[in-house]
Amino acid sequence: MRVLVLLNSLELGGTQINAVDFSVALRAHGVESWLVGERASLTSEPNLLTYAAAQGVSIEIYDALPGMRAHAAQLSSMAGRLKVDLIHVYGMWSLARQVFWGPSRFGGVPWMQTVYEMSVAPIVLRHMPLIVGTGYLVDELVNRPGPTILISPPVDMDRDSPTAGIAEAFRRENDLGDGLLLGIVSRLDSNMKATSIEVAIEAMRSLAAAEVTLFIVGAGDGGERLEAQAREVNAAVGREVVRMLGARVDPRPAYAAADIMLGMGGSAARSLAFGRPLVVQGEAGWSQLFEPATADSLARSSYWSPDAVSDPVGDLIRAVLPLIADGRRRAELGSFGRDFAARRFGLEAMTARLATFYQLATRAYGRRAWISDLPSEARRLGEKIMRRIHRAVAGDAT
Repeated sequence: MRVLVLLNSLELGGTQINAVDFSVALRAHGVESWLVGERASLTSEPNLLTYAAAQGVSIEIYDALPGMRAHAAQLSSMAGRLKVDLIHVYGMWSLARQVFWGPSRFGGVPWMQTVYEMSVAPIVLRHMPLIVGTGYLVDELVNRPGPTILISPPVDMDRDSPTAGIAEAFRRENDLGDGLLLGIVSRLDSNMKATSIEVAIEAMRSLAAAEVTLFIVGAGDGGERLEAQAREVNAAVGREVVRMLGARVDPRPAYAAADIMLGMGGSAARSLAFGRPLVVQGEAGWSQLFEPATADSLARSSYWSPDAVSDPVGDLIRAVLPLIADGRRRAELGSFGRDFAARRFGLEAMTARLATFYQLATRAYGRRAWISDLPSEARRLGEKIMRRIHRAVAGDAT
């Protein structure tokens, strides 16, 4: 099977890394993946190209033509040139419309979509095959006409493991000393990510007394603000209790070096694979310890929460302090987490699920499914035309 994989971005983010990892693992299932991404999304260093090259994966970069119709025709030409059997769109806000009106028009080339966001917006068409990464979404979408499946963001249990020596090297290279380390590996994005990281940085005003250091690996549009906050906290405490280490193409040494990890989503899952105790953070400041009593519920919500709480800094401190004080407890939770990860979202198991779903998708999407989604697209097109008319009228009035 030949699959055209349309990436939502060429930045170094979790969803994009998942796409690369899947493309490698799918080779054993007879699937040849062609990964492509828009040049306009190549905005940062390091980026996905570096990561993909290290995995032996090529990504074709293209300059998207302006306008939806021209871009759709461009993707049709690409799909025809590569002679693909299926198109796989990653991301909720990316190229779904261009595929619908381009290579998949009238059900030409079957397509499917992966939505690893925490909700599925009404713009996502209802009849094409859909992958979600969060357990509760499967229940919410139970009446959706198109095939819907849960495939968790995968973790390579072989690569993501506490390999001897990499933790020590990471500490030496970054002058992190021998004390206990709290770690965060995340995009430093204003949307969804920044609030939880701000909470962690602020908590270090109190946690510094326990002789721990927080390191943060990542980059994003919220980076400057978070770095300023870290400098302020460090100055108040009188030592570098927060270390901003920038983005890493290979963050595995960071996971291995941490004694306790803080995080959400795919980063939280990788923390478990590395056998590290984990405090899950939500986008609005909520936090909870990953342990046997909370494991299933946290996995079901993809290690994330939208909940706001009255004392986010205090809640995080109360979750972390017992772990700082008890090495045996850290070891127990780390071992439990790695066993849990292997069962629930190991790359091998998730790839087998994806390969099977690819076969289903090629049969499930055709002319009838395309026509069934046409009214939704027609409404969107009509709404877009009306917005343009209103803007034009408002412009004439001024």
